[in-house]
Amino acid sequence: MNQLYIIGAGPGGLEHLSPAARSALESCTDLAGHGLYLNLLGPLAEGKTRHKTPMGEELARAALALDLAASGRTTALVSSGDAGIYGMATVVFELLARKPKPEWAAVEVEVIPGISAMQAVAARAGAPLAHDFCVISLSDLLTPWELIAKRIDLAAQGDFAMA
Repeated sequence: MNQLYIIGAGPGGLEHLSPAARSALESCTDLAGHGLYLNLLGPLAEGKTRHKTPMGEELARAALALDLAASGRTTALVSSGDAGIYGMATVVFELLARKPKPEWAAVEVEVIPGISAMQAVAARAGAPLAHDFCVISLSDLLTPWELIAKRIDLAAQGDFAMA
């Protein structure tokens, strides 16, 4: 089966990993991700081929995971937090939309959410995310800093609580 799981591994520690993520990881032959995220999987990564890529290589990591799945390997692309919030799910779907390889059409993609860093911090700080709030990433890896600063300014004008 040409399966790609995009897995949110949570904020660190297997106790935060969802049962769905654990089950998907157990079914995989290959794991792709930043080395730290793969290391955090501990015993769940044992016996699997690990494909580690450095920060800043998100497009290459997504393409590698799609290539592995297209070749018949059951693959997990591992993100920290929630893979759909500033995670690898966006990169994979943008890559599929913009530069698809013909063999990627056979890949079944499933996103398995995780606990995001903002949820973990809010819970630990005793400051629930309630009412109206917005989330703005301060990472300029894929977004120019000028755009990030503009978003912060506009959110402040809107009187949003920011995470």
